[in-house]
Amino acid sequence: MPGPSRLRARLPTALVTLPALLVIPFAASPAAAEPAPEPSAFETRVTPAEYYADLMADEPEGAAVVVDPAVSGLHDPEDLEADLREAFDALGEPYHVVVSPFPGTGPEWGGQLLPALHDRLGADGLYVHLRPETALFDAEAYGVPLPVDDARSALMSDPDIDYDAPVDQVAERFVLALTGSGDGGAAAPAPYGEPSAGDRFAEGWRDFLDDLDPTSHNGPGNTGFLAGTLGGFVLGGGGYLVWLRVRRGALGVSGAAVAGGTATVTLVLAAAVSLGPLTHVVGVPEGGAEVTSPREEAFASPPYVVSTVRVEQIARELEENPGPLYVDPRTPLPLAGLAATAARLDDAPVPVRALVLPLDPADEFSGDPEVLAYSLAAVSGEDAVHLVVDHRFSEAGVRVSASAVGLGNVDAYDLWNATSEIEEPTPALALDAALDALEGVELREGANAGEPYFMDSGIDPPGPRVPRYFSEGFPAGLLFLGPLAFLSLLGLAALARLLLSGAGKRGTRAVGSHALRRTARRESRRLRAVLGSGRADGIPDELMPQAEAVLIAMAHDPDDLDHVGAIVVSRRVLAALKDPEGAAGRPPCLVNPLHGPSTTSLRSRVAKGRVPMCASCARAGEAARAARVLRVRDRLGGELRYLSMDDRVWVQHHFGTERPTRMAERLLEEIDAR
Repeated sequence: MPGPSRLRARLPTALVTLPALLVIPFAASPAAAEPAPEPSAFETRVTPAEYYADLMADEPEGAAVVVDPAVSGLHDPEDLEADLREAFDALGEPYHVVVSPFPGTGPEWGGQLLPALHDRLGADGLYVHLRPETALFDAEAYGVPLPVDDARSALMSDPDIDYDAPVDQVAERFVLALTGSGDGGAAAPAPYGEPSAGDRFAEGWRDFLDDLDPTSHNGPGNTGFLAGTLGGFVLGGGGYLVWLRVRRGALGVSGAAVAGGTATVTLVLAAAVSLGPLTHVVGVPEGGAEVTSPREEAFASPPYVVSTVRVEQIARELEENPGPLYVDPRTPLPLAGLAATAARLDDAPVPVRALVLPLDPADEFSGDPEVLAYSLAAVSGEDAVHLVVDHRFSEAGVRVSASAVGLGNVDAYDLWNATSEIEEPTPALALDAALDALEGVELREGANAGEPYFMDSGIDPPGPRVPRYFSEGFPAGLLFLGPLAFLSLLGLAALARLLLSGAGKRGTRAVGSHALRRTARRESRRLRAVLGSGRADGIPDELMPQAEAVLIAMAHDPDDLDHVGAIVVSRRVLAALKDPEGAAGRPPCLVNPLHGPSTTSLRSRVAKGRVPMCASCARAGEAARAARVLRVRDRLGGELRYLSMDDRVWVQHHFGTERPTRMAERLLEEIDAR
């Protein structure tokens, strides 16, 4: 130690200072004997570029692939790494690939990862940042002749790539586009603009086949309904032929034989038409919605995650840290004051563990702090109140979530009620506020701990296919709709005016679900193409969270109102890109948002206060205006005015024109709750 070595080396000086050395131990406080927590333990940040550059130092030169353990809820990291190496090796150029939800796309992260990563590594090659559960990715080429921008544009315009395509599929198609050896070759990126009639037909045909997919929730029922309707159509045709024979006086043995033969053939054909598709329905292997994802299966029992690599690391660091506080060095949040906060945690009335880290819907916790809390308790075996701090979605400040795991004296509702309204700019202040709130929570034995919400949030897989084939519309199609369709053809001339007049009365109010879906997919695909191109820089910052939320909503079982929102927001973003000073900033027509931006606002019985509306609705009378209010179908199939669905985010925020950032956040919450 320094003291003894100096004593031997410079004895005279030591003798002079000996009295002072003897006094110091008595003057020092008892706390001085304890090593104080170093601020660096909790307040030192590591940028994502530094973090992944350190991991790439152990990778093969020119063939670096780093898969963040956070993606283990969706992919096996080792298998994914092997697949990505195989894909990018085909380029014959150096590559550096990161697969991680971090850093995210929000402004709190301070920009893209790849330029900073290239600066730290200083190596030429292709740099790619792939994010799970999205086809949007970042790519840059440094010192290598690769057409990155053209390849990315071609990929984003590829109709076979869904917005939530898996990482390995995105990587494979990107490499094909870079080399020009696939359908998405970089030599001919898809042009931006209105789709052709052929493209619209192909899109409609794909939608039709998706609706009949036997592995989906509604596929067997839709197929049974269609087959039953076609069988009923055959029954209607055969019945009509028999009726004609009888009506023309076809009596006697020969006439009866002809009528009987016609009826027999009709029944056989109807049975073949209505039951034939069942062989296809039961013959397709299990998949799609019938297979529960590994992440949903993991929610059912401890440790609640597919892979415990990341949560085990958190548990180890909590055990080694000087206080029950874990700070992920990659977090974009300000870390000042956390060392002092860590000292408060041990003084809490109940055991507390605090975690400051980034979360994302695509990570192994599904971005849910409660999953993290229960998983950590299961791995570590320690019960406590877990305080998880993360950044708010597209907003300044932080959010803190509190979960009491394994404690029998903390009521779950009381804890939530005390901490749910905390809004602070930094993790230290948020944790301090949570600790203050925790002191006010009544501790009592036998308190209601509650069940974790995430255990009830999954979607139950559909039942057997055969019962769904026959129960969801098959009888109605066979016995009613099919014969009615045939009879409608016979009376087409007489019924045309009635049907057209009926459609005209409804056309100002209702749009078919299939038409809405086709239009929404077309508009969102145009939006996705823009986001994946260089034109994305021209989109106003306030519209970007809405645009991303729309694409996510379109990938998670959207209903009619989601389709309306996707159409309105996509058209607004594209209009703002074309003319930033134009009508895109005005709210849509409240009578029917599909009419486009409003031109004026008038008092009307359609809604309270002044109602923004288009010029056509403004000229209409009050009765006609009320009849024009858009009607959509809810998830139960009922048709109703969209304004009556005031519990939905789209209606509450007027499709993004009122508090747009909050709408994007709540829309993602609504999607997670489905």
